[in-house]
Amino acid sequence: MPVINKLFDNNIALLGKSLDLRSERQGLIQSNVANLETPGYKVQDFSFSRVMETVMANQGTLSRTQPAHIGLDPVETSRSLDFKAEDRPVDLDEEMVKLSENQLMFEVVAKLIAKKFDGLKYAIEEGGK
Repeated sequence: MPVINKLFDNNIALLGKSLDLRSERQGLIQSNVANLETPGYKVQDFSFSRVMETVMANQGTLSRTQPAHIGLDPVETSRSLDFKAEDRPVDLDEEMVKLSENQLMFEVVAKLIAKKFDGLKYAIEEGGK
């Protein structure tokens, strides 16, 4: 277990996974907007909450039989299981709302991570006095 996980009870890693998912979802939503007028294009998305629940429950991870085997990222594995293409045209208003919400949540999580590190920095600086 990395030292940083011991310091923050795995919160930093979990928040980092959340940022990864938010970034991935942002790309899908932007792709939907870019393909607004593409004939036959289907809206693509995934349920952030379901994928995050899977990551938090540590599902989607494969056990390694050999230490040299490369492990799969649970975010990537669970996202691929929950990915969906809806059989409907792109609604620009709906996509813009999803885009704004996703961006706002990304910023909130990024600020939470920054606050965690600010707390650590404060403890280090004040502990050295």
